[in-house]
Amino acid sequence: MPSSRYTVHLPEPLNTLVQDYISSTKTSFAVLIRNALSAYLADTAADRAVSSTADSIPTPADSTDILREIQTRLAALTVRVEVLEEGFRELTFSTLATESRASRQDTDSSAATVPTAAGTSRTRLPVGRRKLTPRQGRALRDKHLRGVSIAALQEEYGISRASVFRYLQSNKR
Repeated sequence: MPSSRYTVHLPEPLNTLVQDYISSTKTSFAVLIRNALSAYLADTAADRAVSSTADSIPTPADSTDILREIQTRLAALTVRVEVLEEGFRELTFSTLATESRASRQDTDSSAATVPTAAGTSRTRLPVGRRKLTPRQGRALRDKHLRGVSIAALQEEYGISRASVFRYLQSNKR
């Protein structure tokens, strides 16, 4: 029966990488070699199976392409959902403001709208109501963590500087 012990001579650059990995992960050299050989042999066995069955199993490159396509579609879908939520929110608050005005028989229409920078007007929200959905609040916090400025967040979400800071301080993730 052949011996199960082997001597391995590593080139210096590879030895440096191995030593760094061993010291950072606290893994023994023997365990590292066993895991690397197992993974390598499993990959080569899979490659042999793929070559024998032609194109029946997708390659890692195909999987990467599929993953990128899914990520692209997910990003587009996320944008669409945010647009729909924004439109629904505006429609809901517009309806609430209209009903509120009708019930009060208020003739002063300037009290119910606020001029915006674009020259249009938007309906005021009822006091105590959050303007952003929980998902939008999370998106606002994530964008700020990625480096988007407070002014840009104000412009994008149509809220005041104080509101931006309130959303940034809220712990609802």
